[in-house]
Amino acid sequence: MDPCTSYGTLSSNFVATPRVSSPASRLPTFQSGSLTVRYPFPIDYLKDREIIIHDLAKRPIRIEPLPGSLFNVPVRIDILHRVVRYLRAKWRQGTHKAKTRGEVRGGGRKPRPQKKTGRSRQGSIRSPLWRGGGVNFGPRPRSHAHKLPKNVQLLGMKCALSAKCNEGRLVVVDSLAAIAGTPVRPQVLPAMIKGLCKLPSKGGLVPCKTALLIDCGEFSRDGGQALRAAAGDLEHAEVMSLHDLTVYHVLKYNVLIATREAIACLEDTLSNPPHRNKLPRKRKWWMNEKEVFQKALQEIMEADIHILQTPARQITV
Repeated sequence: MDPCTSYGTLSSNFVATPRVSSPASRLPTFQSGSLTVRYPFPIDYLKDREIIIHDLAKRPIRIEPLPGSLFNVPVRIDILHRVVRYLRAKWRQGTHKAKTRGEVRGGGRKPRPQKKTGRSRQGSIRSPLWRGGGVNFGPRPRSHAHKLPKNVQLLGMKCALSAKCNEGRLVVVDSLAAIAGTPVRPQVLPAMIKGLCKLPSKGGLVPCKTALLIDCGEFSRDGGQALRAAAGDLEHAEVMSLHDLTVYHVLKYNVLIATREAIACLEDTLSNPPHRNKLPRKRKWWMNEKEVFQKALQEIMEADIHILQTPARQITV
């Protein structure tokens, strides 16, 4: 199965070019490589993006920047495939089980004598050779999870978010439960969410097949219980907390509708991932030492400049 067409995100707007063996193609540029998605428009990678913040009525409110190191990186198909495969393997139950000859009921006595029958020698009717017998080397309950470096998982999330931004499938709203701080009535909220699930095209606004609504949690102000109650009336929309968001869910749904607060928390999580701050006390101590060293170095440099600027006759030993 082709990873770029299996999850509903990279199926239409990419052109994978073959690898060229010229010396210029060997340079470490973002455009080289057959596993990097090539879009039909130029992209200035790692440059900050600008995104429009809407309200629930899909009226533009303001424009805010998105960091290019998180939302504007080259989309690597191999990285996305590795991360999705890792997540799906980790989510497998692994409860498959086949019985061996010792676990199948019956077969305690020898079915026929060993000799003088002219037939094969058999010791049990639950042998793997018999119909209804046990299974040799059958599936056993186990975990299908395998290891994947945290940096690869982090890069996968950046690639997935960048793909959504490149395709115009990331919608950021101020809140999913209120307009200008005023809560929306539960009867009106589903219709407003349906309006957010429409994307512009050549023929006008086209409704998306699936949508993922992202807020900061079940008890947050930007969505919360009101959003989850309203999403129950929507057929192809799902509400998810920011803390449960994975690369698989980003690629699975056609459009992502996230609140500004959720995007800010996501930026903070991706900029300072937990696996890079395993020893916060030690890191804080080193930062303090670095600050003291830089301060002392600055004082020494200022003293040297002062000595150089002082006339020679004023210097006394």
